[in-house]
Amino acid sequence: MGSYENTDGDQRYERQSYQRPSKPGADNFVRESFRQNNFWLRIMQEHALFIRLGLPCDEVKLIREAEKLQELFKGLRAELRRLPQKPEAFRAFNDEVIEALGKIIDYKSTVLERLITCNLGGSNLPLLIDHIRREAIRFRVILLRLQNGIRVPLAEQALQEEIFWLRIMGEHAHFIAHLLDPSERPLVKQSVLLAKSFETLRLQAEDLESMEVPRAFENWLLPEKLAGCPLPPRFGDLPKPLLIPRLLRFNEEVIDLTKEIRDFKEVALQLIEACQVLSIIPPLLADHVLREAEMALEDLRIIGRKISKFDQPQEEDRAGIGY
Repeated sequence: MGSYENTDGDQRYERQSYQRPSKPGADNFVRESFRQNNFWLRIMQEHALFIRLGLPCDEVKLIREAEKLQELFKGLRAELRRLPQKPEAFRAFNDEVIEALGKIIDYKSTVLERLITCNLGGSNLPLLIDHIRREAIRFRVILLRLQNGIRVPLAEQALQEEIFWLRIMGEHAHFIAHLLDPSERPLVKQSVLLAKSFETLRLQAEDLESMEVPRAFENWLLPEKLAGCPLPPRFGDLPKPLLIPRLLRFNEEVIDLTKEIRDFKEVALQLIEACQVLSIIPPLLADHVLREAEMALEDLRIIGRKISKFDQPQEEDRAGIGY
């Protein structure tokens, strides 16, 4: 079955060894394409590893599929390191990644379906597979937005980012609580309390979303078959997304709570590496969720800077900027 080995063959938990493009005047498309691929390709590679190690040893086909996905994303990471910092190069590369993401989303969907229909054993929790599938879907949407020049109104974009990361961080806290030994009562309690705090803010974010982005609620009520299709008459004629000053304060609250779980994960990683905590959390997984907290903070700070530039609701029409 293998082990939670380093995905690169270098130091076990080395942070990204290559830098963002520094060429003066590099446009936002190149910068953001690099930033997203630089982070998420490694995450996708590790997802395939984590799923593989949680599968029963007799699920040979699924194990081999996971190994192929690991190699696929490892190859894409190597390609990214060599990629010229030019829009045309990233446009072609993004298409490659989008195709690869379709494969890993399908794979995660197969594993999840078998888990929730009681047709697969092992140690992969259904919510964990759903969790990592959501991450892959979001990564794919980000690249599709970049490829197609889709611009998202700022209020809508901010709430999407916040709701996504609040749920991801809250689930991390739940997963940590489940993977710690029950004897680690103070750490288990701290994890559960963090999860509750994230859930509280996530519900608040959903309240703000229905206030500021009514079309998001309308879209949620539509059947799946209409996704991406022209809407029937009278749909989609609700008020435009509204940016309000409260959103800046909310973003700061989300950042503060994310810093708290980031610091908690950092201490947990140190304890795990030193064998000073009882758990079934491997160091690579602890490092994986720590890196995601750092990415969450980066995304949330970017959103915060954008919001701070627009303090009047009527500015929203000029703030419809995407990634």
